[in-house]
Amino acid sequence: MKNLSVMKSIIFILSMMMTLLFWSCQNNNEDDPLSDEQISFNLSENGKNDPELLIGEWEAIAFAYTADGKKITDRTAISNARLIIPSKYKFSDYNGTDLWELNVLNTYWFTCLISDNLINLKVFLVTYVLVAFPHVEHDLGYAFANACSFVINGNELILHFPKIEDKNILFSYTVIKNKNLLIFKKNDKP
Repeated sequence: MKNLSVMKSIIFILSMMMTLLFWSCQNNNEDDPLSDEQISFNLSENGKNDPELLIGEWEAIAFAYTADGKKITDRTAISNARLIIPSKYKFSDYNGTDLWELNVLNTYWFTCLISDNLINLKVFLVTYVLVAFPHVEHDLGYAFANACSFVINGNELILHFPKIEDKNILFSYTVIKNKNLLIFKKNDKP
């Protein structure tokens, strides 16, 4: 009788160990972070990436987060930033690239290269008003300098940028911590 009880205990323990081993060896894709390329691809499926739709004035409304490029969460409202994207060849730099104008406390002009929904923004010119850390202007600067893709969903322009990984620099930013999207709303006023 004792042997039967010991055997049952051993079988139970082995079963539990096998279950735990099997469970721990499974690849749980829900916990694996997606790459910026995968997020950019998923974002492109949720809107349009036509450069002509970019033309106009946009008001910054929020920083947000997406883990997969499909579901947008953790919105943090922002204001007092306006983006002007000129019509083709209205205002161009020496290479013939349209310059995007971002107005916060300073005015930034960016060159922009677009391929499908991939985007590359580089500072071309900036006014100089000293802005101490932390300030949302620095968050916007980081988002623009690191933008890797965009999508237009209805009247919203969504720029995707890599999430900040270096925990030592997070104190410098006000709302960008744990965010990877910058959202603008089209200004319909003439």
